[in-house]
Amino acid sequence: MSRAIVDARVVDAGRGVAWWTEGWRIFRSSTGMWIGVFVVYLIVSALVNLVPYVGQVAHSLLTPVFVGGLMIACRALEQGEPLRMSHLFEGFQGAHFVPLMIIGAVNIALVLALIALTTAGAISTASLGNIGSFADPLDAIRGTAFALTGTTVLVVVLVLLLVTVFMMLNWFAPALVALRGVAPMQAMKLSFVAMLRNWLPFLVYSLVAVVVGIALMVAFVAIAFAMGAGAMMSGSVAGGMGAVVGLIFLFVIGGFLLASVVGPIAIGSVYAGFKDTLDDDDATVTNPAQW
Repeated sequence: MSRAIVDARVVDAGRGVAWWTEGWRIFRSSTGMWIGVFVVYLIVSALVNLVPYVGQVAHSLLTPVFVGGLMIACRALEQGEPLRMSHLFEGFQGAHFVPLMIIGAVNIALVLALIALTTAGAISTASLGNIGSFADPLDAIRGTAFALTGTTVLVVVLVLLLVTVFMMLNWFAPALVALRGVAPMQAMKLSFVAMLRNWLPFLVYSLVAVVVGIALMVAFVAIAFAMGAGAMMSGSVAGGMGAVVGLIFLFVIGGFLLASVVGPIAIGSVYAGFKDTLDDDDATVTNPAQW
């Protein structure tokens, strides 16, 4: 049995910023190893996704297992232990594995529901294909506005709602299973409640992520195009093609490296939020997860 959790705590809005600060501190405590762990994780994830037919399903099932291991890694660092590569696979060991896999199975069901809603939305907007038949541009605009009302708007709202619920169910669930031995369905419920009750700090947290994300994207794009601008403006076909290939390569490598840095910081921020809202004072897990 898991230790009893009375209720999710409500924290101040400013904690949304503090979670990112804590994530940065956790990353800085073992920078090289964190980057190594995430490089391995990205490679493993890419290889799993390449498996025909079952790759994406397997990836969805295993993602909570990997996240659970990373939560254990954050707890180990907090207790003064060194970060190890084996922490990435810690969720595959012992009683945590199956409950974490169950979270992945629930996620697959939610994704299938999201796909069904998206498909319904595509069918409802099939009339958009007839917009080109309007001779008058104003008629085309009116036709577009008409097609994007009613059922389509409802479907878009439902899809956004489902995506939000998906995130809320998963945010703290792996940490609850891996660190507190909570059953998977209860963990997802507690994660949802914790985010719902702390909507204000999570709003602040999300705004920080959006602002920093936009700034990083703008800087990355500016650097990439500055490096390839000379070749692209040279007028040479070979130079232009080489610049395009170079930019693609730069985007891939840069994105990979960026994920290796942002990923650990995000994981640390999730752990900080979990500590604030759902963890107890005793960090020692004495009972394994039951399902």
